[in-house]
Amino acid sequence: MCGLLALIGRSRRAEPAAFEAGMRALAHRGPDAQGRLFETIEATDGTPPIEAALGHLRLSIIDLNARSDQPLTSGAHTLVYNGEIYNYRELATDLRASGAAFNTQGDSEILLSVLMREGVDALRKVNGMWAFCWLDRERRKLIAARDRYGKKPLFFLRENDRIGFASEIGALLAAMGRKPAMRPDAIASFLAEGWLFPQADGRTHLQDVREVRPGFAVEIDLGTWEMTERRVCDVEIEAISDTALHDDLADAVRARLVSDRKIGLLLSGGVDSSLILSILASAKLLDQVVCVIGDAGKSEDARYARECLRALGREALEIPLDYAGAGFDHFLNICAHQEKPFPLIGNVLGMSELYAAIGAQDIRVVLDGTGGDEIFGGYWTRYAGFALRDAHRSGDARWIDAARDGGALPPHFARQSKHDVAQPGFASPPRDALSAADLDMMTKEAREAALSASTSDPLIGFDGDLAAAMALDARAGRMQEWLWQNDRNAMSAGVENRSPFLDWRLARFIRAPYHAKFSGAWNKVELRRLFERFTPLPTATRQDKQGFRWVYGRFLRANRARIVDLIRASSLARKLADLDRCLSSRLDDDALLSSRIVQRLLVLSGLESTGRIA
Repeated sequence: MCGLLALIGRSRRAEPAAFEAGMRALAHRGPDAQGRLFETIEATDGTPPIEAALGHLRLSIIDLNARSDQPLTSGAHTLVYNGEIYNYRELATDLRASGAAFNTQGDSEILLSVLMREGVDALRKVNGMWAFCWLDRERRKLIAARDRYGKKPLFFLRENDRIGFASEIGALLAAMGRKPAMRPDAIASFLAEGWLFPQADGRTHLQDVREVRPGFAVEIDLGTWEMTERRVCDVEIEAISDTALHDDLADAVRARLVSDRKIGLLLSGGVDSSLILSILASAKLLDQVVCVIGDAGKSEDARYARECLRALGREALEIPLDYAGAGFDHFLNICAHQEKPFPLIGNVLGMSELYAAIGAQDIRVVLDGTGGDEIFGGYWTRYAGFALRDAHRSGDARWIDAARDGGALPPHFARQSKHDVAQPGFASPPRDALSAADLDMMTKEAREAALSASTSDPLIGFDGDLAAAMALDARAGRMQEWLWQNDRNAMSAGVENRSPFLDWRLARFIRAPYHAKFSGAWNKVELRRLFERFTPLPTATRQDKQGFRWVYGRFLRANRARIVDLIRASSLARKLADLDRCLSSRLDDDALLSSRIVQRLLVLSGLESTGRIA
């Protein structure tokens, strides 16, 4: 897991100081080695020469030898790459059979060889996570691509005579000498909802900065300077397998154990991570991982995780999390790494502390349960409306009655008629909207913008069935938000995050019908059944996982003065709210302190103070 930076210019070299500033901004992603390549590519047709600058910062996971450092060059081809290819050994066997020879024992050289021989379309047979830039001097092209789900980030910014790519926005802007201008519509959307999901069209919250979209390749013709984008991987189309779920999932877990560094298993007390533990126990592979439990002290999650380990006669590395009382500087550090507006929740603020503690133990790879909820139906509050409507359309009164009797349906869905269910927008998940009091504290312009803001959540107003909703959520919704947050949390501590549930072979289960995912009070029915096939554990019958509960009230109260000072110093906050009213009496009123508008102003002010937005 690494960081990359690539600048391509027509008759324009990268400014050395700016390029090095971009490299320094990525240092946390690759603490083990750095590499740079600067090259002039002369044209043969009278077009301007191309100035290329490629940089790579390595977190060594597979083949720790310097021979696998990057940029990696073979003949007329150079690669800078961030990710892991889990089936690289199988790909290497096929390549050797056709005459290939390799100088390393890592996956980077295998990926480059596959690209050289077959182009980006060959990524369909690659199982892993990736973001890369591939300089092909033979065809005079630069190609940048991301994996199917977009687990690894890659941003780009295009100007008239140069194009830049980087693993993080801050590095990209530093290398190109640009300031981060936040789009007004993104500000309004965040104020209105408290979330800002990555956009399906590749736009980010910043003007001119885009993402390479999940499963896409961006190609730059170095002769004509034309840029094209096309999808090269699509999990919804590719995920066809005759293998049973238990076999595919077990293989996905085993594949993610390939590492020359210590591996951790993050146990959250829920079904997903416990099932990974169950698979490892059944395969007698537990000795290959260090089990890690983060105890926030606000839910039963840690207790359930301990019970699972106790059933197996194992112990864990336990990390107490007091992030609610953590210093204000910790919050600002999170703002700097997240780079975009975020909600004040444990997945952002608690997990960053957890990964910092894991990295301090020299654990450089962590397995987790990311993706289980979006693929196998983990969110009642998010998916219940779609499942309920599918059941009504199927005339499945038994399922509807069981769901209602089980008490898992959100209250506003619990007693809906068939007529209600058929109404447009019925299935939309709830929004964390501003209250009337919040709106009253905003400036007139900001209030009008927030009330008319379009949502960044693609499920709001979506009227497709459950399978379509979950596929949309994975490709352009909540999963993309989790992947962004998880990548920044893990990589801020120099830790690689691996998610077996995001193995492309499992994506076909997104299309499973509502009754395969939800039954009575139970969610993730397909996964719960697998515990009997592997090793039964207590979380198999746990209905309500709480997740990390960030005690934001305690954090806010402990840091009142700094919160007030930060928001008052923010030019953006002053444009958005009447600060004299929002910050009256230095927020002695706890209700005002924890209001949605103050929380959202706090995040925006933190991002502004760390230079991430302007």
